[in-house]
Amino acid sequence: MKQHLILFSVIFAFSCAPKPTLEVPEPYKKGQQYFHRVCSNCHGPDAMGKHTQAPSLIDEEYLANNFSDADISETVLNGTDKMPSQKKNVTPDEINEIIKYLRYSQKAAGLEPEEKEEEPDPDAN
Repeated sequence: MKQHLILFSVIFAFSCAPKPTLEVPEPYKKGQQYFHRVCSNCHGPDAMGKHTQAPSLIDEEYLANNFSDADISETVLNGTDKMPSQKKNVTPDEINEIIKYLRYSQKAAGLEPEEKEEEPDPDAN
């Protein structure tokens, strides 16, 4: 009986995370897998948030110009007032893969960081 309970618990734990709905190119699949293991219960199956507790990460607010890769890593490791630390659930290499996946997903959604305007060189004359 105890073995059945353990088996059910393991199956239930892995079936609760939403499955990705978007197919990503091979270089981003690891990041997508890690995201789904660690982040998708709150941020949604494709990081879009929607009806979940956490915000969509496919949003201008989370583009690299506004929320750097270091900011993402820091947030994942240490949490915030609204998000618990995931330090025990993910390695630094996995975080890097997640970030790569998120940046790809942002770009695939048509979100691009704004180009910084170059200031004219006063010595160019």
